[in-house]
Amino acid sequence: MATMSGNFERTLLSTNASTNTNDMALTIFSGMVLESFNTAAVFYDRSNSFMSVKQLTGAASAQWPIIGKDPVGTYHVPGTFINEQASQGTNVKRIQMFYKTITADEYLVNGLDVPFTDLNIAHFDVLAPFATKLGRNLAKTLDAKMAILATKASLAAQQVTSGDVYSAGFNVNRAVASSNGSISTVYPASPEGAYKFRADLAALCQKFDEESVPDGSRYLFITPAIKTALRFETSWSSTGSTVTASPVMPSAYNNESSSDASDVATRVIGNLEGFKIVVTNNMPSADLSGASLTGQNAITAYSGAAGTGGKYQGVFTGGTTNKKPVAIALCSADTGSPAIGMVQASGLQTHMEDDQRRNTKFMKAQIMCGMDFLCPWSAGSITISES
Repeated sequence: MATMSGNFERTLLSTNASTNTNDMALTIFSGMVLESFNTAAVFYDRSNSFMSVKQLTGAASAQWPIIGKDPVGTYHVPGTFINEQASQGTNVKRIQMFYKTITADEYLVNGLDVPFTDLNIAHFDVLAPFATKLGRNLAKTLDAKMAILATKASLAAQQVTSGDVYSAGFNVNRAVASSNGSISTVYPASPEGAYKFRADLAALCQKFDEESVPDGSRYLFITPAIKTALRFETSWSSTGSTVTASPVMPSAYNNESSSDASDVATRVIGNLEGFKIVVTNNMPSADLSGASLTGQNAITAYSGAAGTGGKYQGVFTGGTTNKKPVAIALCSADTGSPAIGMVQASGLQTHMEDDQRRNTKFMKAQIMCGMDFLCPWSAGSITISES
């Protein structure tokens, strides 16, 4: 009787094809985590536009120079010694300098233990979706931290008064009656809501322009509620003292036949008032202060080993003494004035192994970095608060 034989393909071989190992499984796991991390991040993956990043080597922190306003020139008489310092007054620094230090946080880790028993009897794959969830949560946490820092930067006051080194951020706030502080109430899904937001955004843009903030690479992060309100944007016209709105933008509008970056039919909002629009669910909207935080809020507002106080904490509920952001503007650091700085001690790392003592498969993803805001004048926000 002839022996039947055939070729078969192993899919998880190492670089040495004659060795049946599962080394490639680690590569697949790492790739899934990285892909989900990059897909979920909206602040982090645009870091080169408005955030300065420094890689740490043998240090726990890094410093950034904060450079003040341009020096004032004078007219010169030929033959005289050029002493611009004296023309500004005694002991006056013509260019004010300041610095800010950013320290790395501890490892941000997310891990899972999956029992061998479940893996053996399950008729579906769980490791791939679990890997996706690990990367997605890390991205969400870092994005939430950046949103908090950007909001705090936009609300920051001038911190170095001599020479105006550290100018304030930019904020447009809409005060509403008590108990009416929800975003969908202030900016309803109607022509009224779209008009009110566009008016506030135009006012914020004017603040940037008046302070000569570079108009390149301006990003505006908005909530899903604001995106819905903008769906109803209209064209306004006036007859005498009466202002009226034309019908809602036609849903059949096609951006392929126009140079406009927006397309209502596909819910794409490409550009408003010179800002590239990005939708995020990670805008701060809760009380993220104190030591009693739990769950995701506790991780987002973490600062230091004790987990209390610090740069990632604040109150963003839109009450009478605080403001709730509905949009965050971050501008280009082309002039050396990034809104946010980040030190990175370790990039995204992944690991997966069999834990024979516990009969589980252990999988984790982690990153070690730290962030803080640097130049408030490169950040802005549109907020609501109860009067």
